[in-house]
Amino acid sequence: MKVTILGSGSAYGVPYAGNSWGACNPANPKNRRLAPSILLEEGDSRLLVDMGPDFKAQAERHEIRELDGVFFTHPHADHIAGMFHLPILMSYYQNRNLPLYADRFTRKEIEKNWWYMFDPAINVEYSGPGRPYWTEIIPYSRYQIGKFDILPFNQQHGRINSLGLRVGDFAYSTDVRSFPEESFALLKNLKVWIVDCNCEKDQDKSHSYLEQCLRWVDELKPEMTYLTHLDYTIDYDAVSAKLPSNVALAYDNLEIIL
Repeated sequence: MKVTILGSGSAYGVPYAGNSWGACNPANPKNRRLAPSILLEEGDSRLLVDMGPDFKAQAERHEIRELDGVFFTHPHADHIAGMFHLPILMSYYQNRNLPLYADRFTRKEIEKNWWYMFDPAINVEYSGPGRPYWTEIIPYSRYQIGKFDILPFNQQHGRINSLGLRVGDFAYSTDVRSFPEESFALLKNLKVWIVDCNCEKDQDKSHSYLEQCLRWVDELKPEMTYLTHLDYTIDYDAVSAKLPSNVALAYDNLEIIL
């Protein structure tokens, strides 16, 4: 299985609008970060996790055309705003139905924003044979998406829950402040874990931060951990120098082979 980091940035990416880089050195390309998203690939199966505002650029670089599904972790804008491009994806490339996976809360929030895509009385100019349709995610239940055996789990993300997911000995935990006990237990015995580290210091009560991530790593002991959802307080070189050998900062277009 190949995991591609399509975007390693926090909600507003790096640099922020107006070209603000914060503590990040603009000379290092690993500090330029798009909105958070990953792509899972195995054989001819491709699963997109989140479809944020930078989906067009991500899809161009990685030729994202046909998918086995889109898995939404939660309904914040940096994870769903790319839905605007779904009609193009369906019209030009998707030659089969496209399942959209989300819990009920996330589905309702997406449909509030993109209501016209899901109203059968409205022609959204889908011209291909495929159509998007929902599969409701129930945390801790398994889902087969293409070749991927997905086990979703709850994460606490400020005032809402987000979904993490485990596939074999890989797990993805974006946008998390803390884990229910049942979810934390599912993060043991991992080869690779990608986890939210929004900022270096504890300054966002919806997200994790560097010290907390390192405590989790010490307790769970994954073979390798990549920190993602990085804001502009996290300079790639400066923070990388503080990390143990089994922890690294994610960066856009990083490919991980499991």
